[in-house]
Amino acid sequence: MGTSGTGANTEGTPLSDFPLDPRIAEIFRADGIDRLYPPQAAALGPVLEGKSVVLSCPTASGKSLVAYAAIATAVLKGGRCLYIVPLRALAGEKYRDLQAFERLGIKVGITMGEWDLPARELEQMDVLVATSEKADSLLRHKSKWMDGLSVVVADEVHLLRERTRGPTLEITLTRLHRHNPSLQVIALSATIANSRQLSEWLDAAHIYSTYRPVKLRYGVFLDGWVRFLDGDARRMDPPGDPVERLTRTAIEGGGQSLVFVNTRKSSESLADRLGGVVEKLLKDEEKTGLEAVSKRLLGSSEELTGSARKLALLVGRGTAYHNASLTNGERFQIEEAFRKGLLKCLVATPTLAAGVNLPARRVIVRDLTRYEDTLGMTAPLPVFEVQQMCGRAGRPRYDPYGEAILIARTESEEQDSRERYLLAPPEEVDSKLASESVLRTHLLALVASDEVRSEKELREFMQGTFYGHQLPIKDLEAHLFLAQDFLERHGLLFRGELRATPFGKMASDLYLDPVTAVLMRLALKRAGSHTNTFSYLAAVAATPDIAPMYLRRDDYALVQPKWEEEQRSLLLTHEDEMLEMDEETFLSTLKTAMALEEWIDDRKPLATITETYGLGAGDLHSRIERMEWLLSSMGQLARWERRALANPLDELSVRVRYGIRPELLELVTLRGIGRVRARLLYQNGLRTLDDLRKASEGEVAHILGSPLVAKDVLSQVKGEGKRSVPSPQEEERRWVQKELLGKDWP
Repeated sequence: MGTSGTGANTEGTPLSDFPLDPRIAEIFRADGIDRLYPPQAAALGPVLEGKSVVLSCPTASGKSLVAYAAIATAVLKGGRCLYIVPLRALAGEKYRDLQAFERLGIKVGITMGEWDLPARELEQMDVLVATSEKADSLLRHKSKWMDGLSVVVADEVHLLRERTRGPTLEITLTRLHRHNPSLQVIALSATIANSRQLSEWLDAAHIYSTYRPVKLRYGVFLDGWVRFLDGDARRMDPPGDPVERLTRTAIEGGGQSLVFVNTRKSSESLADRLGGVVEKLLKDEEKTGLEAVSKRLLGSSEELTGSARKLALLVGRGTAYHNASLTNGERFQIEEAFRKGLLKCLVATPTLAAGVNLPARRVIVRDLTRYEDTLGMTAPLPVFEVQQMCGRAGRPRYDPYGEAILIARTESEEQDSRERYLLAPPEEVDSKLASESVLRTHLLALVASDEVRSEKELREFMQGTFYGHQLPIKDLEAHLFLAQDFLERHGLLFRGELRATPFGKMASDLYLDPVTAVLMRLALKRAGSHTNTFSYLAAVAATPDIAPMYLRRDDYALVQPKWEEEQRSLLLTHEDEMLEMDEETFLSTLKTAMALEEWIDDRKPLATITETYGLGAGDLHSRIERMEWLLSSMGQLARWERRALANPLDELSVRVRYGIRPELLELVTLRGIGRVRARLLYQNGLRTLDDLRKASEGEVAHILGSPLVAKDVLSQVKGEGKRSVPSPQEEERRWVQKELLGKDWP
């Protein structure tokens, strides 16, 4: 089952001491779990009594087992359970774990990204693993499945403090508890200063522990020595800089190292440098295993980028980087290779610390500062974030201990690092709901879904949030007033009454930021039959629902001429009051549109596009996914605003999905035919479905290089198989089944 760190335990409380259903206990025992760690034992009793619980304890102390026990117990009694996670990768991990209970007849489903379960399939599920956004979407669409919930698990609930995901989770938990005050809530958190306050908000038992199954030692490296908090000191001999020494000695001692740096560029350059250190320490059988991973990376995509080749080369040397530039497939391969012990060193940006189960013998935190856009300057990392990184040290079942080591350059830095990060408590978790941009999104959703129907109900709802528990609600009223005024002024709410207009209801149902919806409506009003593809891409790229690409110094020479060329045809400009952006930010949105225009133009290899715009494949694919969704949503709005523009937007959405020119639209309606295969067929004279019907299986197999794909394609065009454009949901499901869950797509 792999219960996220809940490994074999020779001490602790016997599992048999708890009134756990024997069938559930047997599944835990099959995973080597016969005794419980102290925090598990403290939480399981209240959980089995049906009480809500906030369990706050360190990473790898077995929090997930408590959640799984609550879920399985509830379902066997006829209940229905929701497991909320902050990250897609974590969703897949929890889904795999919970599948162990399917032998008891428990049906487990998963929804994340653009992938929705069909309503009929959803109704059959006993347990659903979902990201916060998907859980919120189910509530907005009044899913009947949510009405029957008996247990909800909020994993990594401390991420309420996060500016983007936090408010969505907070609103979702508030809505669920409001609908069903008797709902059992299991909130899992890292150690935080105000976990008791969280438990009071959720009306839950408070279980707090600092217990770790693997001892963790904290230290600071300076001048060749690591001085630990327990008074011990250890010499790290040359050669190499501090990170090289710490990495080398960890591997020599039989462990792996996880290095945290503050930028993507640093993660890639440092991983490259460490490859020379790690490669010398690899055993022959490890090299063979890593070679297989490298081959899988090179074969995981139709088109290879320069970064993919670089990553595959690094993996062959026993090291890799982990950042937002990775595709889903690359990330999965890297994480699995690290879990299996093949990769000896992983250099990551801090997002890896937010829940993904990748512990290592030694965690090295090289950078303790990062650039903050909101401040316009470099600032120290939060204590909580650094302690989350440190908490990744020590693998249950594998490591007898873990080491978390910070790096200092001077004695004053060493002292400051000890006092600020290793000896100080983490910051408290506070609500991030008091933001006009956040509130207008959630206020519209609350009204559009009939969650609140009056000013009184709105006030009562807000008092039930974590913000309302922490602070007087009057402190939120000014922000609420501004959010409501915005929604009324722009036609999303009726003036003077808390009721969504048809436009507002549609924007909420499409899960659009209200500003995005208003900008799309403005762009549609300005568009016409003459509007070119780039203008649509640029308009969507300027909305807050898609992150602009970073504008490098050299990019000005690339973007400025395009701006001058397209200026008169653009549907939105930085001078539009709604955009609220300066010229530089606007140029960065044009860079996004330019990269996507080259993608759908299909004249340049993917590697050339990513190199030209300084992107990783993951950067491009994440924007492809967002752009496809937003263009599809814009097409839905067009059916209400400008019907004649709907079909062109729908076609553009499909082109963005596949990265194709218009002439390939018919070919990609075939299952198994994407950008590369469609282009091959077209270039070889098979340009329509009729052309394919007349072709022989041998001819198609020769063009595509696969008899199996050729047979499937011809069965579709001859009416022997199903033919359709794979939806974003089907594409996401395909990836989850094949890569994340290890199952073949039927």
